[in-house]
Amino acid sequence: MRGRFGWIGAGVLLLGIVAIFAVGFTVFADTDLQAGADTNKTDRAVEPTGAKEDSPKAAQEPEKEVTKQEEPKKDEPDEELNNEEQAEVADTFSAPKKVASASASASASASADEESDASASASADEESDASASASAAASAPADTTMSLDVPAIGLSAPVYEGTGEGSLSAGTGHLSGTGYPWIPGSNTYVAGHRVGYPGTASDYVFWDLPSLGIGDEVFLTDANGKTYTYAVSEILEVPITDLSVTAPVGRDVVSLQTCIEDYGDYWSEGPDWSVRYVVRADKV
Repeated sequence: MRGRFGWIGAGVLLLGIVAIFAVGFTVFADTDLQAGADTNKTDRAVEPTGAKEDSPKAAQEPEKEVTKQEEPKKDEPDEELNNEEQAEVADTFSAPKKVASASASASASASADEESDASASASADEESDASASASAAASAPADTTMSLDVPAIGLSAPVYEGTGEGSLSAGTGHLSGTGYPWIPGSNTYVAGHRVGYPGTASDYVFWDLPSLGIGDEVFLTDANGKTYTYAVSEILEVPITDLSVTAPVGRDVVSLQTCIEDYGDYWSEGPDWSVRYVVRADKV
């Protein structure tokens, strides 16, 4: 019995020792595995996949910026100019200014000369007009009554101021508001009846007016006895309502106006007298 229990106790002790070794080995192996896993995790955290491929591009970008900043400006001179060279450059840029200044001065001078000439011309024209007006005013008669003579048709008649019936029945009448022979540039407008009134100076006074031709002479004599000579230059036939023939024409003329029955009808004695017949003569 004693021997049997001795072997059994030795077997149990051996199993215990084996168990202890087995447990210790297992623990050691687990520790190594955990350490290796931690090492791999640390490496991955420090150096992630793909980091080595991207890093060169990030490193090259700052170099481009540095290169751009270091590029020299094209406008900056390579070398500093000495005093003589700077003077030559300054003369080059200042020369055109002198020419421009001279040109501007010449232009201003020419403009001033033109203005002076224009002013002088205008002044001369004004003086001439003023002189003509003064001369006309000095020679103007106190009475505007005139006498009219047209030798080609044997006409001689007084010219009274106005074209009312009082003037026309006494001879012929000067249309008030139109010019006079003594005023330069005037259209002296004289009207008369074609038939008129028997026993008066108006009787057939302008009946023969259509018989006048270009070049026939017309004479007006003012109250001072001065005679103005004209020559027939044109003949007009216009509606009775057309007053444009009474306006100035830009030269010294006398207009003799009567009425006719119709255009081209010079010898009918009315009754309508619907057309103005005007003989215009220029001063000679």
